[in-house]
Amino acid sequence: MTDSATPAPRDGRRSPGAQEHGQEHGTETAQAGSGAKAKMPVWLFRTILGVAAAIALVVAYLIASVTVPLIWADSISDQIGGQLGNSIPLGMFYGFVFSFVPVTVAWQAHRRGLNKWVRVSLVVLGLLLTIPNLLTLAVLFGGTQTAADARSKWANGANWFGTWSQIFMVVGVVCAVALIVLGRMWLRRGRKIREIKAAEKLVREDKLARSLASKEAAKEAEKQARIDARAAEKAAKETARTHRRQPASAPDQPAPAPGGASLDKPVAEKPVPGKPVHNEPATDGPATPGDTPPA
Repeated sequence: MTDSATPAPRDGRRSPGAQEHGQEHGTETAQAGSGAKAKMPVWLFRTILGVAAAIALVVAYLIASVTVPLIWADSISDQIGGQLGNSIPLGMFYGFVFSFVPVTVAWQAHRRGLNKWVRVSLVVLGLLLTIPNLLTLAVLFGGTQTAADARSKWANGANWFGTWSQIFMVVGVVCAVALIVLGRMWLRRGRKIREIKAAEKLVREDKLARSLASKEAAKEAEKQARIDARAAEKAAKETARTHRRQPASAPDQPAPAPGGASLDKPVAEKPVPGKPVHNEPATDGPATPGDTPPA
């Protein structure tokens, strides 16, 4: 049995267990209610944040459109110093630098391996660097009374600034794009050259390995030839030694007669002076009466 099933006393008082259970239940309910009230949906928070940012941007634009063009015109007039010739190089500087640098900086955001926030920071930095040119364009093409007053100031002391600034804005963008394209081509060419060099290195290593293998094979063949030559020389020596160990004459051959004369052939008579020499034919059998020559 639980505490909730315990009957309440007759005097209306609750037991200590029931009181503790009720307090815990009330605390959990209050915490759940406070959590539900404190937690806000994500979409609602993002919507409120976007609306607030848009309102802040609109207010900032209205304030800037009234004050900033005149401030920028006064700043350029002070930098020129009343000399009309200074307006040309100053316009070239502002137009080129603040269009070339922002494009190149913002282009770095496409690099691989960069964090998302780093890319966003690069894009925001590129946009901030375009502010001088944006202010110049706001003065030249603005429709407010402040922009008209700023143009009248430039017409008196900085007449060529706006024109040359616009020209070099275009030049800066073109140069930045050309640099990006040439840089990508150079990087691609360098990558191809590295690949070609790697392939040539592999070919050289393969040729070197083959030459080393052929040299090793030639050495092994020469070594085997020396071993075979030594084996043949050793076999020839063994054969010669065996022949030397055999007897000089075979036992079935008759021994030579003393004096070196053969027993089968008759000894020739020495010629005596005054006595004719009888040449007897060599015969294997005994002489017949008919074969004896006359005296």
